[in-house]
Amino acid sequence: MERREAIKRTAAIMGGVIFAPSIFGVLSGCTATGDPWKPVLFNQSQANLTKSLAETIIPETDTAGAIEVGVPGFMEKMVNEVYTEEQRMVFLEGLDSFDSVCMNSTGNLFADLSSDEQLEYATEMNRLALSDQPMGVLNFFLLFKELTMVGYFTSEVGATQVLRYEPVPGYYDGCMPFEEVGRTWAT
Repeated sequence: MERREAIKRTAAIMGGVIFAPSIFGVLSGCTATGDPWKPVLFNQSQANLTKSLAETIIPETDTAGAIEVGVPGFMEKMVNEVYTEEQRMVFLEGLDSFDSVCMNSTGNLFADLSSDEQLEYATEMNRLALSDQPMGVLNFFLLFKELTMVGYFTSEVGATQVLRYEPVPGYYDGCMPFEEVGRTWAT
């Protein structure tokens, strides 16, 4: 299975367990755009980490990667405009803590690692987050992955080029004999 296919399947599985602010943000119209991003809330180190980690999670392949579709800007907008003050602080502390742990274990900030080292480190963080995480407790890395996927798959590229897109799902034939239809729907 290719990485992009695994991401699509993970996104489909996670559909039922998305963090509430993510749902609220998307419903209020917050989506990733390809516009250039100038950090407002994140400091430069946090912005570099956000770009590097988002692109590690969804890299550019035959379709645009996370940076190109504007996922880092989407993430900052969600954290800044949708999250509560407490959730915002947890996320910002999570960014700083992630970089600090990376610095202690590798000697470099995440953004300064090679792309292979970033993938290796992120894979290990994902494994740890999934295995060591008590049920019901939010984990920063899993939250970051969720925001990355929500931002990517609500972008135009993610929704139309990666996912299957049907502007009007299903076939409609307004002139069909009732006998061919059988029973009608209750609602």
